[in-house]
Amino acid sequence: MPNFLRSLPLTAKLSAIIVTINLIGVIGLGISTWTSERAAMLSLISANWMKDTAQFATLASGGVKWGKADVVQEAYALYRDKADLHLVQFAAYGATLNVVDSWNRKEVDDLPSADALAKAAATRPEKPAIVDTGADPDLMTIVAPLPNDKSGKPTGYVVTTWTGDRIIDQIRSKVLTSVMLQSLVIIAAVTVFIVTMRRLVGQPLQVLSRRIAGLQQGDLQSPVVFQQKGDEIGFLARALEGFRKDAIAQQEQHRLAEEQQATISSERARNARMAEDNAATQARVMASVGSALERMAAGDLTATLGDLGPEFEKLRLDFNAMVQSVAVAITEIKSSAGNVESGAVELASQAEQLAKRTEQQAAALEETAAALDQVTATVRTSSQSAETTGAMVGEAKSEASHSAEVVRNAIGAMDRIQHSSSQIGTIIGVIDEIAFQTNLLALNAGVEAARAGEAGKGFAVVAQEVRELAQRSANAAKQIKNLIDVSNSEVANGVQLVNQTGDTLLKIEEHIGRIAEGIVGMVQSYRQQATGLQEINASISSMDQTTQQNAAMVEEVSAASHDLLSQSRTMQDASGRFQLGPLAGQRRVA
Repeated sequence: MPNFLRSLPLTAKLSAIIVTINLIGVIGLGISTWTSERAAMLSLISANWMKDTAQFATLASGGVKWGKADVVQEAYALYRDKADLHLVQFAAYGATLNVVDSWNRKEVDDLPSADALAKAAATRPEKPAIVDTGADPDLMTIVAPLPNDKSGKPTGYVVTTWTGDRIIDQIRSKVLTSVMLQSLVIIAAVTVFIVTMRRLVGQPLQVLSRRIAGLQQGDLQSPVVFQQKGDEIGFLARALEGFRKDAIAQQEQHRLAEEQQATISSERARNARMAEDNAATQARVMASVGSALERMAAGDLTATLGDLGPEFEKLRLDFNAMVQSVAVAITEIKSSAGNVESGAVELASQAEQLAKRTEQQAAALEETAAALDQVTATVRTSSQSAETTGAMVGEAKSEASHSAEVVRNAIGAMDRIQHSSSQIGTIIGVIDEIAFQTNLLALNAGVEAARAGEAGKGFAVVAQEVRELAQRSANAAKQIKNLIDVSNSEVANGVQLVNQTGDTLLKIEEHIGRIAEGIVGMVQSYRQQATGLQEINASISSMDQTTQQNAAMVEEVSAASHDLLSQSRTMQDASGRFQLGPLAGQRRVA
């Protein structure tokens, strides 16, 4: 089967693929249309059937309530008598699910059984509902409750079964008609496509295939058709024409290559004969050149080439000119080597003298550097001593400042003592006045006691004692006051002396400060001197290093001069082994 498919033409393969795809599409479209139409129609008619069942329940409610089957039958008589209204089964049940009426359309098979209808009624729905009884899927069973009684409970139930066979047949016929129309359209389109593909693709491809076979067999003269087309066939035809032209060009190139090969063969034979003649001439010339080169290698620069023929005349002239140039160069080298020898001798002598002077200068710089190191160490020691002295002066200044502060504190304490003594004197004065007043009161008390007679004797004695105590208090207060006055005088003298001491310490502090500033200036001066000396010492050290480097360089120059002298003598010895002609000496003199 795969071999059969491979042998089919391209149009047949494409037609088969298109037919298969359209066939699958038609089948899928038919199934989709059937499913959607059936679901839509069943949804629509189920709503109508639920309304009809609810109407049956309303009409048959009285007959069911009173158990009258004839009344119930009148409710669905119209649907029972007309088969095209799709009702195939009816059953009415009371509130206790007792059967009031039951009817089946005999010509319909696979209807739900009485038990299935009773179970459907036992679901007791509150509103019309579809119930699955497990019967034929084309049948639909609906349960509807009867109107409620006074207690709000349904008085019974109506169960109906409806068939959708005729509706489904109509849908099936409609779908088949649509599928057939689509199939006819697709068949027509595929037929037109096949015919068109055969005319536009199949026949041109067959023609191009036969032309390709002709090209494979060597037919390069027949033209390729369909080149004027703008589609893929035209592209293939133009590509095939390009292949044909390339094949013609390759044949032409092959013919030209054969002709060129023949020409090359004849030219190669002629060149071989010429090469033999040239080889003999070249061998003779190379022998002459080799002999001249051997003489040059032995140092004979008078060797020249004679007549080598017109073809090698330029070689002879160039060789002779080269030999003459080498002879002149050797002559100049010998002369230059003599000049270099004399210059090297003089340069070596000057280098030795410069080396001696450089060594003397280096020794002097080394001594100067050692002296500067000693001076720098002395200045550094002086700077450190000045810094130590400055530190001691700073400590003295700090102690003087502390002493001045102590004096100021002592002056304050003296002032507070003097103030306290003044306050004590005031208090003693108050005590003296109190003692005077007490004495007066005691005197008055003694006078009053004397007036009282015997009754006032005891009081007079007490008054006398009080007067004596007051007198002693007054005397003691006067003595204390005199002592305080003397103490105030002494304190005033002490304050004056302490003030003088403070002034003297302040002056000492100022002098110490000036001394410290002078020492700080000296320290800075010593530091600057030490820095300057360090810089001078560094410069001297740098000069010493430079002088030592110069000495080393002079030694190297001296060694190089001696080496140059040796090399110039070697060069003279090497150039002396060459034999020069008179023409080289004349050019050198010129």
